[in-house]
Amino acid sequence: MVRHRFETRSERLPASLAVRLLRWWIPSTLCLIGTVLLLAEGFNTLGSSAFGGFVGAGTSIWLINFLWRIGVSGDDEREHEARDRDYLARHGRWPTAQERAHMAQHGHWPGERRPQPPDTGH
Repeated sequence: MVRHRFETRSERLPASLAVRLLRWWIPSTLCLIGTVLLLAEGFNTLGSSAFGGFVGAGTSIWLINFLWRIGVSGDDEREHEARDRDYLARHGRWPTAQERAHMAQHGHWPGERRPQPPDTGH
């Protein structure tokens, strides 16, 4: 699987309504408020200051979310590479794209038994 350099999708990242609000709607609303105040004040000092403050706040919230998502997706990439290295150690070659897709879908490499959960003794 070829991934884009700045891919920010991850199984670890929640996609609930609250997260979408924080990720997109709050920054967008702040930038919109700043733009409206700039236009309503006729580009004077108050409007320019409000624009700078609101757009700066909205942009910083968006940027922090984006950087956090890049960090989390990097964790996923490290885990995938660790699995590939484990496969290399056992089979003497890197897994193919089809083998990686099988692992992602089924949780085990093709031709290997599905890992059993540990017995808890109950």
